[in-house]
Amino acid sequence: MNLKSLIIVIPAMVLAVSCAKLEQIPDGINTTENLFRNERDAEAAVNAMYSSLGSHDIYNQFNETVQSQGTDDAEWGFGRNTGNADKLSMDKFTFTAASEVIYRYWEVHYRNINRTNIALKYVPGMDINEEKKKQFLGEAHFIRGLMYFNLVRLYGGVPLVLTATETLDGLEIARSSADAAFEQVITDFQFAKDNLPEIYESRDIGRATKGAARAMLVKAYLYNKQFQEAADEARGLMESGLYSLWPTYGEVFEISNKNKTESIFEIQYMSMGTAGNSNGSSYAGFFKPSALVMPVPPGGFGGYGDNPVTRSHYEAYSPGDQRRDVNVLYVPTAPASIRDPFYVNKYQDPDAFDVNDGGNNYFIARYADILLMYAEALHEMSPGNAAAYDAFNQVRRRAFGVPPTVPSPHDLTTGLTQTQFRDSILLERRLEFAFEGQRRYDLLRMGKLKEMMNVQDPTVLVEDHHVLLPIPQDELIINPLLTQNTGY
Repeated sequence: MNLKSLIIVIPAMVLAVSCAKLEQIPDGINTTENLFRNERDAEAAVNAMYSSLGSHDIYNQFNETVQSQGTDDAEWGFGRNTGNADKLSMDKFTFTAASEVIYRYWEVHYRNINRTNIALKYVPGMDINEEKKKQFLGEAHFIRGLMYFNLVRLYGGVPLVLTATETLDGLEIARSSADAAFEQVITDFQFAKDNLPEIYESRDIGRATKGAARAMLVKAYLYNKQFQEAADEARGLMESGLYSLWPTYGEVFEISNKNKTESIFEIQYMSMGTAGNSNGSSYAGFFKPSALVMPVPPGGFGGYGDNPVTRSHYEAYSPGDQRRDVNVLYVPTAPASIRDPFYVNKYQDPDAFDVNDGGNNYFIARYADILLMYAEALHEMSPGNAAAYDAFNQVRRRAFGVPPTVPSPHDLTTGLTQTQFRDSILLERRLEFAFEGQRRYDLLRMGKLKEMMNVQDPTVLVEDHHVLLPIPQDELIINPLLTQNTGY
């Protein structure tokens, strides 16, 4: 199966889902046993999970609404305005349990979790090639782990649904603890690591691999402050020889370089060059300035100016840091009413037909992330560790056009305190992974969300309870066993 078919070739009966709440109506159309007759059926069920990852409600739009807006990297206002109340509420921390984006992010995650649970119920008993069976089960565990990893970081303890929802019985499930959720995330990623292949033939590139599972284990361990485990998994990836840094930062995001070299796991998108593309990325179009801000070239189109970049982010780059102009577009000719004319620049597709037709993939894990997480984990256990500085500097050198193994004046100063090294990691991650769905998670796990938002805009009231999103109001109504997070 080629990359295009990974996105598109999914039987309608597998993709069809109820529009009602997950807890109200089970995704029963996916659960009839005759949908799991042969290898092609099993593959189609797994492909449906990938398709859901690429939806607007998860990685194609809302992930950046949650991860960049509502941080110090992006902010509406000062001449850059939106009529989207949900996006504005995330941006200004006025969201409530009734906010649509809060519900849809939750609901589509659980809808996809049910897809994984259905596959995990039916695939084991299928009479198909055993290696393919291991792969399909590994992919289902990987995607379930990814869904729960997102949920527990944003909502705290959540209901752990680990069996297929096929009837109306047993739909009221209480929240598990955050610790239990993290344990399940690690269990799923570990299963995926043990069962997924290291590489695929070209027809299957883009599917989750053993390396992708290991990368997510690093992330989960680091978030859970299991530093030795994080360092061990990161070291394993580094020693595998499968991944390396692109020579320049800009090469990472060229469409022709998708799924290569530095890539560990990406959400797959494809430009079709036509209107109505349901398989395209929205980032190139949504982030592009509108025609009122920047003239549209012949045959082009204006964007929406989403994720308007803060001056604080733009000015965080040191002179000579090549990442700034890859990540951020500065429009000095913008109307005078726009105080900070900065826009996301890293998702470029000159062949896109419209705002929904981008061919840019969206990174979930890449090798630079492994290096910085390895550096962080090592330094937490052993302050001053030389290998931690080396891993950090490989990423930093590339940012200034220096080969990763060549010492540079831009290298991190040695002898930093634990706090200074943590702050350096947080800043480096801000610049390296700008608008890749990492900033809010990094601020949360380092306890810096409120502090950094106050520095960015003191008029935005960020309170202690905002470190978690509210449990959606609709879910509380239909499931009396759910409890709301404190402060909502």
